Amino acid sequence: MAGPLETARLTLRPVAESDVPVLLREMNDFAIVRNTARIPHPYHLDDALDFVRFVGTLNNRSRVAAVEEKAHPGELVGVISYEWSEEKGDAELGYWYSQRVWGRGIGSEAGRAMVDDAFLRAGHDRLVSCYHNGNAASARILEKLGFEVVGPCSSFSKAQGREVPVTNLSLSRARWQASRRP
Repeated sequence: MAGPLETARLTLRPVAESDVPVLLREMNDFAIVRNTARIPHPYHLDDALDFVRFVGTLNNRSRVAAVEEKAHPGELVGVISYEWSEEKGDAELGYWYSQRVWGRGIGSEAGRAMVDDAFLRAGHDRLVSCYHNGNAASARILEKLGFEVVGPCSSFSKAQGREVPVTNLSLSRARWQASRRP
């Protein structure tokens, strides 16, 4: 298992069972989970425990990280991941953050670390992601990370219990490398 990632303000570390109380609190905030695909609402203890167990089953081409601020160690403020799909041949970037850190650049900072890790450590050639239409903050994060719009689609949202319109994006290794040049 890969060790923690460090940025100027953040530590991205493995998700642990000790994160369950914060997961329960944050995942019951509909403003957060309404913009996710797989998180149910309401969110129960079994959901949190299943998530922690699921993270332990992923191979080394995937990574799920608990995000915490260095100024407040031990306080989970979000989760970010990329999950490899052998069937699709790419890894999908996804994330959520506590409302208390919205608008502070945490998503972009954590995203840069995970994108770099996906290409450098895990050896991916392409990352994909999507955002729910109307989620301007997520659109900005993905744009800052270099993702390009592929096109519209729809995705089932467990929290909303319905198909919702989304925008699909992609980031190639070549585009990522070009963005890193001085």
